[in-house]
Amino acid sequence: MNKSRLFIATVATLVLLFSQLGFASSDEPSNSTRTLANIMNYLNHYPAPPEKRKLDKIIADADATPHEKTIARAMKEMQHSVSDSDKQALAKIVADSSAPQSIRDLAGVLQNLNHKPSAADKSILKKYMW
Repeated sequence: MNKSRLFIATVATLVLLFSQLGFASSDEPSNSTRTLANIMNYLNHYPAPPEKRKLDKIIADADATPHEKTIARAMKEMQHSVSDSDKQALAKIVADSSAPQSIRDLAGVLQNLNHKPSAADKSILKKYMW
């Protein structure tokens, strides 16, 4: 009986430890990141009203990261390309080595986007789409 309790306690401790460290899903893009990639992949000059509503949801989402919210705001406000101030904010995300690669990739694509994503941009975005 003591061995089984010890085994269960050990397994529970390991599960808790690994979940806290984020090993289980650290490479998996969040729903917000996937939504951003989908919207960006089909952008043509600026987001349409239904996409702007999705971006508003990300901006208001308590679970969305500050980086996801910055990308969503920049995309929502873009007209053919993002503003200079948004480009600066996106450049900070690209340079943030603590940010997930998916977020840095999305920020880089949006920072350089002109009217619509290029074929190279779309190949990056497809990695993070639904």
